[in-house]
Amino acid sequence: MDDFCKRVLGFFREIHPLDRVPRAGFLLRGVSVPESVSAHSHFLSLLVLLVVEQYPGLWDVEKVLTMALIHDLAEAKMMDMPMPITQEYFLSEKIQAEQAVFDKLIQGFSLKYSDLYREFHEVSSAEARLVRGLDKVQMMMKVLNYEREHQGDLSEFWENPKNFNDYGVEVTRKLFEAICKYAGKKLPECEDK
Repeated sequence: MDDFCKRVLGFFREIHPLDRVPRAGFLLRGVSVPESVSAHSHFLSLLVLLVVEQYPGLWDVEKVLTMALIHDLAEAKMMDMPMPITQEYFLSEKIQAEQAVFDKLIQGFSLKYSDLYREFHEVSSAEARLVRGLDKVQMMMKVLNYEREHQGDLSEFWENPKNFNDYGVEVTRKLFEAICKYAGKKLPECEDK
């Protein structure tokens, strides 16, 4: 078997669980069948695609789409951990572990993937800021739709300012404003970005 084909088959065997890993924050708040990590990454990638097409020339398209596609791959091994718990108790350890898991998953492929994964988590570029903000936008659009379907108690999502971190990107701020307006909610002020 060709070495590349062997690496691709092994990679997809390792990330296969992602379509069955539920988004834990929704599950814990009563959404009986929440989106999977794969579905989240797919929706985020579509959102990124629409934004970069609407605002051409502002971001490196390949970088932002790659970040959107790979940003949660480590969850194939580590599962999805709810944000409030990880931020309060072990955020840096989680980020280090995810980078190590990601690096192992992507071993044998271009090093640019590990670099982009790190850049996304360190929020060290305009592209990372866009994708990090849109990651939150996608989550809040999902909250909006789950509430429309009367699934779970998602009120605390609206109350947490960190769920509306726009990372200084104007289009992300506009999307948060539109989501809140549609939901009849007030946009919380982000204390620390």
